[in-house]
Order: sequence, then C-alpha cells, then structure tokens
Amino acid sequence: MNHIERVRAALARGQSDRVPAGEFELGAGLAAALLGREEPGGFFEEAAARELLGMDLVAVTPKAPLKDEGNECYRDAWGRRLRQQGGLITVQAPAIAVTHEAAGYRLPAADVFDLLPIRRWREETDFFVFAFVDGPFQGTGNLFAFTDFLLAVAGREEAVVDLAAAIVDFNVELARLCIQAGAHAVIIGDDIAYDRGTYIRPAVWREIFLPLLRRQVEAIKTLGVPILYHSDGNLQAVLPDLAALSLDGLQGLEPGASMDISMVKEQYGGRLCLMGNFDLNLLTTGTPAAIKVAAERLLREVAPGGGYIFSTSGGILSDDLPPENVVALYRAVREYGACYQ
Repeated sequence: MNHIERVRAALARGQSDRVPAGEFELGAGLAAALLGREEPGGFFEEAAARELLGMDLVAVTPKAPLKDEGNECYRDAWGRRLRQQGGLITVQAPAIAVTHEAAGYRLPAADVFDLLPIRRWREETDFFVFAFVDGPFQGTGNLFAFTDFLLAVAGREEAVVDLAAAIVDFNVELARLCIQAGAHAVIIGDDIAYDRGTYIRPAVWREIFLPLLRRQVEAIKTLGVPILYHSDGNLQAVLPDLAALSLDGLQGLEPGASMDISMVKEQYGGRLCLMGNFDLNLLTTGTPAAIKVAAERLLREVAPGGGYIFSTSGGILSDDLPPENVVALYRAVREYGACYQ
C-alpha cells in the first residue's frame, strides 16, 4: 500500500499492511539534523526527512499574510500584533482588546490565506495531506487574551457567542478552499482542554460550542473528505459528545492528561479512528531503548484491528528534540507497525 491508501484505510477504521504514521509538523532544524545537514532547508528537505522516518502524512495550516510594522513586529490578517525573535513568534496584542468590541470585529477573507503549501505537498509528493483549520472554541479564543475569553464565555456575552458562529462560517470556507487546493482530509484543531479537564464547564461547552462544532463538522462533511478532531488535554467528560458527531477520528489522546487510549478504543473504536497518544515528554527526555519499549507497548495495545494512526499526542516534532530519539521512535514504528495489524 502507498501512503495515501494506508491512511485512508485507518480513517475508515480498517487495516492496512502496517500502521500508518506521521506528525503534523516537523521542525526545519530537526529535519536537517535527521538528514545529517548543518543548515535548515525547505520543502524538499522536510519531504526527505519524512520519507527517511517512514511517515505517511503531513498537515498544513494555511498561513495569513503578515504586515511588517518594523522592529520585528507584524500585524496578521486577524489583527493580532506579533513579534518575531529568533524564529519564535509571540502574540504581543490580541486582535480584540476588550470582549464587548467583538460585535464590531470583521473577520478576514478566507481567500487571502496561503494555500500553496497544500498544493505542493499534494502535487509534488505522495504523502496524505491534511489541512488544519480551527474549531469554534480555539478559533474564537485566539482573538482574545485567553482569560478574557473564558470569562466572556462564562458570562455568555452575546457578542462573543455571535463571533464564534461567524468563525464557524469562516472555518468552513477555509476548509473548502483547502480541499480545492488538494487536501485529502481536514483536521479541526480545537484545544478545549488542559490536563485536568475542559477549560470551561462541560455543560457550558455543550450549550455554546457543541452546536457550532456540529454545524462545522456537518458542513465540511458535505465536501466529501474525512475529518479528524484535535484537542490536547483531558477530554473524558466530552468524549460521548464528540463521538456522536460525524467525525472520522480523534487526534491527541494525551497520556499526561489521563487519556487512556485503550479505553477510548474499546468504547469508541467502532466509530472513530484514533491518532496519537505517544508521550512527547518521553521523546524529549527518554533513552532510545525506553522509547522503543514504549512504542512497542502502544502499538501492541491499540493497533490490532486497525483504525489507528501513530503519532505523538501533540503531532509536532520541534527542533529541540534529540534526533536520535526521533529515529529510534520511528524505527520502532516501522518494526512493530506491521506486527500488530
């Protein structure tokens, strides 16, 4: 099977020749180290590093254009003020400073976002291509200082709730453009939880955001592609709600947040493809031998019967990871990925 066939089989909760695997993002510096090069490269170097590791997929987040304001400061299409230092971009000021100003906020046009990377990955490689779009909670929260956003939601501020509905319309249009550009599937990135539970009470999430998420999922499903839902944190309280949506899979399943993937597969594996759960902390601090043991254990527990895609829980391999640990991890996935299918 090729990369695309392998991932499609898992998303359909079926089996393939081996467990499909891959991360959403791979740091340019890490890719260079994996290839034995001193300087970070670009598109072709990342593709080569992914092939070297045996990955089957990539995920692309469409980027908004930046307006240079000088002194390493920028303004993005959302209106956020950003600062770039040493390759790290931080938000200096939110798009909406005061929550009641949400009523006058105008969203950017979806067609100003850069879709060229999706086209390149689709046309110049044979990887399965996911497009990353926000969900209603994350997409709205990104426009505010996060504490202000949580307080506004708790207070059911009408302007913020109405903005979340408009965000859903934007997300659906951006997903449509991504699929038109060549994406095989869509990931809804919607970090609604931390390690102890959801950021807001589950009842409030169900009241405000679940109907909006359902509308976004159903609209994207009409476009004919699979949908994964990503959130970090402990999702136990809302797993039944997520499983009841027309999602094809769930990504994240963070072990440090008490997400027991074996339990999740037992309860929801018939409805959802599962992706993730490898502990990023172990990948950062562990030894290659310990990483191999952990990867084998994870695959032994959740790969049988299909419907699983291997990745770290966060789906991001950053430049500060030890290259030898990353190599050990993906060597183990190749070794054991066919054993437990």
